[in-house]
Amino acid sequence: MAQKKMGKKLPPMALPVCLIGANVKGRANFCTIAWFTVIDDDPATFGVVMAKKRCTKDGIEENGTFSLSLPGNGMAAAADYCGIKSGYDVDKSEVFDLFYGSLGSAPLIKGCPVTVECKLVNIIEFAGVDMVVGEVAETYVDDSIMEKGKASLERFDPLLYGMGGGPYYHLGEKGEKAFAVGKKFKK
Repeated sequence: MAQKKMGKKLPPMALPVCLIGANVKGRANFCTIAWFTVIDDDPATFGVVMAKKRCTKDGIEENGTFSLSLPGNGMAAAADYCGIKSGYDVDKSEVFDLFYGSLGSAPLIKGCPVTVECKLVNIIEFAGVDMVVGEVAETYVDDSIMEKGKASLERFDPLLYGMGGGPYYHLGEKGEKAFAVGKKFKK
């Protein structure tokens, strides 16, 4: 198979979508993000990359808390709306049914199969974007995606974003078992 040079750009990838939430001047606001990642598992820590000027980021700085709500595929329209409309211009506090968890100041979305409350640890500034780093305070999983005491990705069907302007994707079929298939490897 021949490899073609594509230049200094991001490769095609499908990334999970999250709705990062924060209270801004007492009102819930959400921003749709696909650039987020696990930074550490002990303590559980996430990093979320976002533009320098975001209404939701104002709320994160104001309160020192934020939420990550992971929507299922059935929530594509609402998630997309929160990504194309700015909280500076529209009120997004009533887009979703909300609840507040143990921190009391990070708005969580009831309709999302997975929601996570985070305490702000740091904001790392880069030239064009900032990374918001948060330690997990609590994770909430909807009963509808639980199977044998664990969250099931098949039942979850997370909303995935195709890098480079979309479209959104569904999770594909289950593949090989991680940490096991490599034991069969032979060159």
